[in-house]
Amino acid sequence: MTDLPTTMRAWVLHGKEDMRLEERPVPSAGPGEVLLRIGSVGVCGSDKHFYFEGRASSDVISEPVVLGHEFGGTIVAVGRGIDVARVGRRVSVEPLVPDWTSREAREGRYNIDPSQRFFGVPDLDGALQEYLAVPAENAHDIPDSISDDAAAMVETISVALNGIEKADLAMGARVLVAGGGPVGLFVLQLARAKGAGRIVLVEPQDARRETARGLGAETVADLTAAGDDYDVFIDCTGVASVRHDGCLTVRPGGRVVFIGVGAQDASVPMPAVIEREVTIHGVMRYAFTWPKVIAMLEAGLLDADGLVSRTLPFGDALDAWTAPLPTEVKTMIRVTEAG
Repeated sequence: MTDLPTTMRAWVLHGKEDMRLEERPVPSAGPGEVLLRIGSVGVCGSDKHFYFEGRASSDVISEPVVLGHEFGGTIVAVGRGIDVARVGRRVSVEPLVPDWTSREAREGRYNIDPSQRFFGVPDLDGALQEYLAVPAENAHDIPDSISDDAAAMVETISVALNGIEKADLAMGARVLVAGGGPVGLFVLQLARAKGAGRIVLVEPQDARRETARGLGAETVADLTAAGDDYDVFIDCTGVASVRHDGCLTVRPGGRVVFIGVGAQDASVPMPAVIEREVTIHGVMRYAFTWPKVIAMLEAGLLDADGLVSRTLPFGDALDAWTAPLPTEVKTMIRVTEAG
């Protein structure tokens, strides 16, 4: 297309608590790529870690980076080898870019490819900018019934779906979920869709517990009130004490799934795990989830828009970090709203 601007605005993180609105050239779509005008961008917990701590898990900021890995947009141009008919289509973007020749990718587990790249972490700028070029295969078409905000939350739902798939739920399973943030609230929705019989969510915030009850879960304010004998415990907090004590809530032969990252090290009650043969499974992002999640959203099986606490225009994006809401679940930055 020839009517694109030559420059755009981008929020660039230079270091701890140093994010600046800058002007950059609009990128071009390279071979096999599509160029997006970004719609909505979700603010994730890892984005907050990058801003306040300069790192998230093993990713450390060593040079300026544009955050934003939960996003979608509209295709405005295509690179060589991509059908021009895709121009104008709305998409949700999978931000994980694996090396498809790696052993892990060839085994169908590209989410644990050690050489993967990921939009919005050091080495690959993310979507807190007005335009972004992405691999065409990472841009999944969405129907008009899915909002821009929900398109961005396909990423969050995908994390939850990977956790649910690792939990290997049986019909009627008893499930305990720790953490009522976006991932935890999607975990409980997916657990219900998979046929779980009883779902209990642990969350100290009153507003989040109320949201969870509206989605069909029982709620308690702390883990000690949850009881035990669950088939599955899913931690979405990363809090060391919650992960440790959560292992004690499952029945013999039960499963524990860790989604929340938290500290670099954490203890596990090994006698209880070993003697009762409790299976512990970590969750690293996702693989092959976008078509499934889009289909569930289109069918009305998941409520994404209802989890949006607030929206910010692009010019006010920094408020997501500097002016958090006390009852926040998910903040969305609408890039097309200038602000």
